[in-house]
Amino acid sequence: MRAIAICALLAAGALVLLAPDRARAQAETAAQLADEIQALRSEYEERIRTLEKQLAKIRAQSAAPPAAPSQRHAATTDNAFNPAIGVVLDGRAATFSADESEIPGFRLGHHGERGDEGLSLGHTEATLSSNVDDKFHGALTLGIGAHDGTTELDLEEAYIRTLPGAGLPDGLRIKAGRALWTLGYLNELHAHGDDFADRPLPYRVYVDNHWNDDGVEFSWVLPTDLYAEAGGGVFRGDDLPFGGSEDGVDAVSGWARIGGDIGANSAWRIGAYVLDGASRNRAGGGHGHGGEAHGEDEHAEEHEDDEHEEDEHDEHAGEHEDDEHGEGEHAEPTHADFLTGGAFTGDGRLWGADIRYTWAPTGNPRESEVILQGEYFLLKEEGVYVLTDDEESEEEEHSERLDGSSAGWYVQAVYKFLPRWRVGARYARLEPPDSAEITHSPYAIAVMGDWTNSEFGRIRAQYN
Repeated sequence: MRAIAICALLAAGALVLLAPDRARAQAETAAQLADEIQALRSEYEERIRTLEKQLAKIRAQSAAPPAAPSQRHAATTDNAFNPAIGVVLDGRAATFSADESEIPGFRLGHHGERGDEGLSLGHTEATLSSNVDDKFHGALTLGIGAHDGTTELDLEEAYIRTLPGAGLPDGLRIKAGRALWTLGYLNELHAHGDDFADRPLPYRVYVDNHWNDDGVEFSWVLPTDLYAEAGGGVFRGDDLPFGGSEDGVDAVSGWARIGGDIGANSAWRIGAYVLDGASRNRAGGGHGHGGEAHGEDEHAEEHEDDEHEEDEHDEHAGEHEDDEHGEGEHAEPTHADFLTGGAFTGDGRLWGADIRYTWAPTGNPRESEVILQGEYFLLKEEGVYVLTDDEESEEEEHSERLDGSSAGWYVQAVYKFLPRWRVGARYARLEPPDSAEITHSPYAIAVMGDWTNSEFGRIRAQYN
């Protein structure tokens, strides 16, 4: 018993002596655990911040609402160092009830005129695109078509643009060269991406179907939850609605647009645009056509010399016929004549606005989709129109200062009722300048139906 008691006393003494050391060890362990937890917390917070930045960058780069399936283009930026080559064949067959397609009060450019009657090639495109390196992407598009029996080759696009790795701030992009610049909704699309076989009236009379002047443009996707983008550029000023640039920097642009989703099945976008520039002897052409009136044969005088001379009787008969109709060679041109056929020198400003709404009834736009879209343009010009009297000597001209504004707009609806079938309708209208003294507003109605076998092939029928 005495031995047991002695052992118990020794154990108690040991516990008393060791208690401070155990408490000290537990405190040190707790401090180490706290340090480890804090280190882990800091590490994960840093990783979370890094992931959030990456997520914000991805959202900024893909903030724009996706285009409708009928307007999506194959991605080319991933095809690094290997040019992607594409060809779009736009074969057509057309018939018209009227011999001419002139629009009083507006001068049409070369591409803004209606197509050829019968079978035609339409507007065929050949495209090459590729990443230049890790900082730039380049593209080249050649348009091939036929006009009045002559095959034409048109440089539609040739540009480079920055990639996300170019070192610019997040969301900022720069494009330089010749391109389908930002102006409304349709202008950035190639013609084969449209929902209709032809461009609406405002695009035909104001920008010759599309505005692709030479220049440089920047765009910035803002770091906001709602899609927001703004930009602007400086351009040569040789393409309609301008022309005849002298110093090569005669046009500027600015624009902004916002958009977002409504629920899970619909999206919207609206935008506002302004294009300001100067024109010098602008006629109907673009890209250097300046004062060259479209449709005039530069060799016409030579051809006329080769023709047999008219006898005196026919000349007097022609003069007498003109006098009977009150249209003699000395008849004064009307204001509409100046606006429709004259060459313009002065300043112009084109305002634009667009709105687009898409809705997928089934939640999948590949199966069914409704697209509502509209654009409005307002052109204000101040300057002088010069009209050459073709019936008299080329030296005699008429000029008149005509300041004023004109407007044009369109609305359209497209309904995909089956994955491969769509129908659509479009109404377009123009408001001629008051100075034109035209008593009616030109308008056009179009209905279409198309069948899309894949993203590479489509057959469409349209009636205007």
